[in-house]
This record gives sequence, structure tokens and C-alpha cells, in this order.
Amino acid sequence: MLGKKLSQNFAISLVSMAFGILSSVFIARIGGPAILGNISLAMSFQVLIKSVFTHTVNSAHLKMYNDDPSVGMKNYLAVFVFYNVLTSLLVLAFVAWNQMSHQGTFTELQITLIIIFILQDYLMTPLYLYTTDQTSKLNIVKANMVDFYAQIVINIAKIVAVVLGQSEIGIAWYMMAACGLSSIYPLVQLLRARFGTFSFAVVKSYIRYSLSISTSTVAYGLLISFDKVLLGIFGVPAEQLGYYNVGNRLGLLVLTLGVSVGGIFLSVFSKNISENNHEKTMEQLANYEHFISIIFLPAVLVAVLFGQELITLVFGARYMQAYPVLVFSLLFAYTKTLTIPYQNYLFANNRLKEFRRTSLLFAGAIVGCTLLLAYANWFHNLPVSVAFGLLLACVFERVLFTWAAKKVDPQIRFFFYPTTLLYFMGLMVAWYVISGIVPADNYYSTYGIRAAMLLLLLPVGYLLRVYSQDDVQMVRKLLTKAAPASTPVNI
Repeated sequence: MLGKKLSQNFAISLVSMAFGILSSVFIARIGGPAILGNISLAMSFQVLIKSVFTHTVNSAHLKMYNDDPSVGMKNYLAVFVFYNVLTSLLVLAFVAWNQMSHQGTFTELQITLIIIFILQDYLMTPLYLYTTDQTSKLNIVKANMVDFYAQIVINIAKIVAVVLGQSEIGIAWYMMAACGLSSIYPLVQLLRARFGTFSFAVVKSYIRYSLSISTSTVAYGLLISFDKVLLGIFGVPAEQLGYYNVGNRLGLLVLTLGVSVGGIFLSVFSKNISENNHEKTMEQLANYEHFISIIFLPAVLVAVLFGQELITLVFGARYMQAYPVLVFSLLFAYTKTLTIPYQNYLFANNRLKEFRRTSLLFAGAIVGCTLLLAYANWFHNLPVSVAFGLLLACVFERVLFTWAAKKVDPQIRFFFYPTTLLYFMGLMVAWYVISGIVPADNYYSTYGIRAAMLLLLLPVGYLLRVYSQDDVQMVRKLLTKAAPASTPVNI
């Protein structure tokens, strides 16, 4: 059953993210790195604001409805409007700071885009309210379908805008129109719903609970958006932001898949705890780590070996600068993906204090590591240094969460299968050393060595007991199960 859930979540997330990647490819190839960089910067502000306010109040509604199904929608809507007003004040304060302070580094175009993207989020309020309310009522398929089609419409709007030769502002307004179109059906359904009665006490409960869980959502929002915001603050040109976004975007794709897979463990661990079945939990944690490692690490290795060729093929030769960012982004996505079940493990065990403290420390690590690496500019390349800072923050988070989980059950380890990680890291380091020795223009040698490493990957892995026949069968079965789930009807 767990394997089926894993494969279905993979398939659904892949289809959803494919449209986002496709729209990014169109913007990158037709619009160019400057347009891509400015759009990604504005979207990062949008994601950061959303993680602080939208996601927290949505989670609060799920909790409030679970405790009292008669809570209604009026109080939820009131808190949502309150947070939108607060967001507006923060955005206005930011604009004023950028205009009046000598430290302001954002261009007028970037400020305009940031404001438009924040307005897009306001326009999507009916969709956020409707999908969250449907999820609270366990109408998860309906909620996912509405959200899925909204993302399709928005990404199609981006593609159409860039094909028609629109600038950043034009693309943003096309997306605005798509957001409005996507909110029509949710708005109609909300107008037919029963909103219940207003209660100031319930509103305060919403705010109190949303603040109590905000550390985790803020940390995740910082992870996927603070790097771009920081590069903007440091005055990195829009073209460089575009190159960075290409490498970082592919890493975030892997992270999104990991979040969709790792998230199912909350209910699984809760059931194990109620049944006092701790051994099963340890087995699931170990199997999850092994599954993620044998699936993701080969993909990271391929990116290390052929990342430059892949970037050239998909985005174009001018985005070759994204290669080191791609490698670091894939590694931080892999590390973060391995940590997600341990977050759910603490939550399922009602270790909320440890969960919040660790999430807060992780948020601080994201800001601290990226700032430190940006000021030090360790790689003599600001975007690459910031990408490495994110990797360090994710490693720090894994140490924190496994350490906290180990206090609950001493059987938990930092790595259940360290040999797998060491094997692939050894191959990556080996290629790094070889690439420094073999001339880059010696194509026969470079391609031959890389091809040999991939061909020998499985046989050597078998000999070192990194892989087994059971692993091959497991992957084959999961891919077989995923096939029917990847059709649009089942999304």
C-alpha cells in the first residue's frame, strides 16, 4: 500500500510540475535570461509571502475544522482578509524602503513585478479558500483537480505571453488574467456555501494556531525563495538571476517530488504509534531512505556527468553557467527529501515543541548560511556560493531533525544506508578529479569515461552491495504502478 502511494504521488507531482518546467523553458529560450530572472525574483517574493501567511492560515483551517466541523467559512475568510491587509502593508513598507534607502537595489521594473505578483495572490484567494475547505472535508480529489487545472491555465498563459513576445510586465498581466479565470469556479462554489456565524474568539484561535505552526511553513518558504531574494538584494543582474533560476528550478522539481512522497508518512507514523508498532516505523524510515537514494542519487550523478549537455539541450547553450547551481540544488533537494519523514515523525509523536524549535533553527540556518556564503563569496561566484549555502542549511536541518527524533527512539540513525551515499559521492568526486586532468576538448576521453561510469554503475553497485535484485524489482513494480496513475483523469 505504501509503495502504491509513493508511486501515485510521484506520478501526480511529475505531471503537475512538467507544465511549470515547460513554461520556464519557453521563457528561458524565447524571452531570455533577463526576463526569466526578473520573473523568478517576483515569484520568489510571492512564495515567501504565501509561506508566511497563506499556508499557515490554510493549515489552521484544517485544524479548526477537524476539531469542530461547524466552524464555518466566515471566520476563515476574516483571517485570510486580515493577513492580506497585513501583506499589503509589508509590501508598501518594502517599496518605500527601496525607494528612499540608499541600500535599495531593486529596479523599478522588479518592484512593479513584485507588486503584480502579490496582487495575483490576492486574486487567487477564492481558490485557496475553496481547495482548503474541500481538503478539510476530505474531498481531496476535487481539491487537487481544481488546483491542478488552475496551474495548467496559469502556465499556459505564461507560454502564450512569451510566444507572443510579451515583456516581463506583459507576462505578469497574462498570468493575472489566468489567476482570475482560475478563481471563477471556486468563487461560484463558495457563494453557494454556508459561511456560518462570525466569532471573534474563533478568529483569535485561527491566528494563534497559524502562528504556532508558522515556523515550518516559513522555513520551507525561505528554502525555495530566499536565495533569489538575497541575490536581488545583493544587486545581482537579472541575467545572472535567470541563469541561477535554471539550475535551481530543476533542483526544486526534485524537492517537490520529495515533499509529495514524504508527506504521506504523517498518517502512516500516526497509525504505527497508535498500534505501538515502533519496529515498523524504523523499517519504513530505512526503506524510504533506501528508495529515495537509489532513485535520486543516480539522477544527481547523471546531472554531475552530463549536466552541461542537459542544460544546453533543454534551455540553450547560454545557460551553461547554471551547471554548478544545478548540482548543488539537486544535492540540497535530496538532503531535504530525506529529512521530511523525520519532521512528520516528530509531529506524529506530538513533539511539537521540538518540531517548532528545530524548524526555527532551520529557518535561521537558511538565512545565516546563505548570507555567510554570499559575503564570503567562497566560489568567487555569488549565485553558486548562495546555492552551496542552501545545501549546508539542509545538511544542518537533517542533523537537527534526526537528533531530535533519536531522542524519541534511539534506533533512529543519521543514515540507515551510508554505503549508498558514499558510493555515489565517490563517483561524483572521481569525475571531478578526472575532469580536471583530462582536457575538456578531448571528447572521446571525456564522453567515454562518463559513459563507462554509467555502464559500470549497476555491476559495481551489486558487488559493493549497494544494489540488490530486490531493488531492481521494487523500482520496476513502482514504475508499473505509476503508469495508470499518470493519466490526467486520475490527477
